[in-house]
Amino acid sequence: MQTIKIYENKGVYKVVIGEPFPPIEFPLEQKISSNKSLSELGLTIVQQGNKVIVEKSLDLKEHIIGLGEKAFELDRKRKRYVMYNVDAGAYKKYQDPLYVSIPLFISVKDGVATGYFFNSASKVIFDVGLEEYDKVIVTIPEDSVEFYVIEGPRIEDVLEKYTELTGKPFLPPMWAFGYMISRYSYYPQDKVVELVDIMQKEGFRVAGVFLDIHYMDSYKLFTWHPYRFPEPKKLIDELHKRNVKLITIVDHGIRVDQNYSPFLSGMGKFCEIESGELFVGKMWPGTTVYPDFFREDTREWWAGLISEWLSQGVDGIWLDMNEPTDFSRAIEIRDVLSSLPVQFRDDRLVTTFPDNVVHYLRGKRVKHEKVRNAYPLYEAMATFKGFRTSHRNEIFILSRAGYAGIQRYAFIWTGDNTPSWDDLKLQLQLVLGLSISGVPFVGCDIGGFQGRNFAEIDNSMDLLVKYYALALFFPFYRSHKATDGIDTEPVFLPDYYKEKVKEIVELRYKFLPYIYSLALEASEKGHPVIRPLFYEFQDDDDMYRIEDEYMVGKYLLYAPIVSKEESRLVTLPRGKWYNYWNGEIINGKSVVKSTHELPIYLREGSIIPLEGDELIVYGETSFKRYDNAEITSSSNEIKFSREIYVSKLTITSEKPVSKIIVDDSKEIQVEKTMQNTYVAKINQKIRGKINLEGSVLKQS
Repeated sequence: MQTIKIYENKGVYKVVIGEPFPPIEFPLEQKISSNKSLSELGLTIVQQGNKVIVEKSLDLKEHIIGLGEKAFELDRKRKRYVMYNVDAGAYKKYQDPLYVSIPLFISVKDGVATGYFFNSASKVIFDVGLEEYDKVIVTIPEDSVEFYVIEGPRIEDVLEKYTELTGKPFLPPMWAFGYMISRYSYYPQDKVVELVDIMQKEGFRVAGVFLDIHYMDSYKLFTWHPYRFPEPKKLIDELHKRNVKLITIVDHGIRVDQNYSPFLSGMGKFCEIESGELFVGKMWPGTTVYPDFFREDTREWWAGLISEWLSQGVDGIWLDMNEPTDFSRAIEIRDVLSSLPVQFRDDRLVTTFPDNVVHYLRGKRVKHEKVRNAYPLYEAMATFKGFRTSHRNEIFILSRAGYAGIQRYAFIWTGDNTPSWDDLKLQLQLVLGLSISGVPFVGCDIGGFQGRNFAEIDNSMDLLVKYYALALFFPFYRSHKATDGIDTEPVFLPDYYKEKVKEIVELRYKFLPYIYSLALEASEKGHPVIRPLFYEFQDDDDMYRIEDEYMVGKYLLYAPIVSKEESRLVTLPRGKWYNYWNGEIINGKSVVKSTHELPIYLREGSIIPLEGDELIVYGETSFKRYDNAEITSSSNEIKFSREIYVSKLTITSEKPVSKIIVDDSKEIQVEKTMQNTYVAKINQKIRGKINLEGSVLKQS
């Protein structure tokens, strides 16, 4: 048995078995723990050959959540999960693994949360009460490993400490939370501008356009196609004139071409095989080599390429295929089978790197299989440095794959989903699973990526609208579609459906100041932007089975309609809830029928900043806006930490409000617009506070 050491700092216990070589070093101010043993942490450790097995008990009413991007119910009990990034293709419900590996789970037992994070980027397996009904069994295919036990007692406490360890999320610019459009692929460049003009003429505020691989010359990274994009600077300038950002895809494969400068300048920095030869594979550009992002000199080189690319005016980078994926074995198998009367079974593991690939990490040669899952993390790290090198204050990186710590550098989206009613529900599970695993900036391909290759694909207009509605508050909001798919941009829909999408997009922009305030909170504290109901109500067992609703921050509950119906039943947790659409105040711990196709409920004790300097206040609370202004509501006044402009104040109250007094001087009359809803048109800067007369914010 290897030596086991336990270190502790502020409720985080680091367990070190043997002499591990972790894929990434996470700093922890350590001291040898004198008051905790493995048994006191509730763990047993077994060594079997080159494997370490960690076990903990699993109680009947215990909940296991987290584990990142898993196509399963959010309570992970009774299943085995594999951490191994793959190009998941047209994945379905219950397919595992997918693109992202976050080896963190959180146990909630008797209302108390505890986190368990295993810092291994190899093929770690989590068995949650499947092999043994009363145990969680974690198998790490290494003889030495480090892992962390993170005390709560709240889920939120665990995530705060986890992101303190692995890195707080970066703060993207506000435009990154706007409505984006994408397709595989938009070209030529005149059509890109024309599409933006059509969208804007129809009243759609497009924040950004994504270009997929067809903008490149022969799929070579950091090049422009000479005919499709002959004047890239003109394209960028035209988009910027329209207040639209440009994001370009950048894969991880460098074409083997002696006339291609990134190949020549990258020599000595690419992945190798055990013999010391270059690992030469196949990807979009053909014969390909892959940067070894585990090497510091490779990351410096890549940052320089990114910086030079951004210098044209490109606004964002979209990292794709970075699980990492290689097509060599899949092509070989298809070539062999092409002359035989058999069909190739699409096994996504054949698109992974071969076992003989090696990397150089902190001066040590390591096998690919031991660090695979961290490859996209180091690529994102290098890309992030490229933005810094180019002196960009606004950083936008989108990554398909990731590992613990990816939140420091990038958004994550859920990959190549298939448009169907089942997928609509699955996307919410995936996004929420990532959110409560320390990755707050997440989203999906609105409308579903896949084109027309599968019988289950549903291209109905109703489903497309429901995708836009589902993702209303997702941090990342982008439509995307394969080459053979329908047009998902709403301007191509009949007026009835087009207007529905426009209402949804405009509503998102209305709430954008609130969403961006939550992004600031995420960057400072590691909190998710959107979260399952049980995140806020972890002591209520009923909430763990609610997977078709989500909280947006602490204050807003959204219950998207994920079926063909026009209404739905909404579960409201304890407390009081304000129906955003009709003003009704409802007592929680209840199930109600929705009254609107976008069911939104505000929680008592909430402050919601809206577009146009508007503000909603319901009850007593405090909130920090995205511009760091602190707003506090008490029984009969609203205080501001600094001067801010307020155009309109909406007060939710079961008792009447007759007027408000601004800064102890100006009286403003209040209009009742619907039940429990009082609106004051202020249209001025407020230096200190607003007093309410005729009522109090504190509810009976």
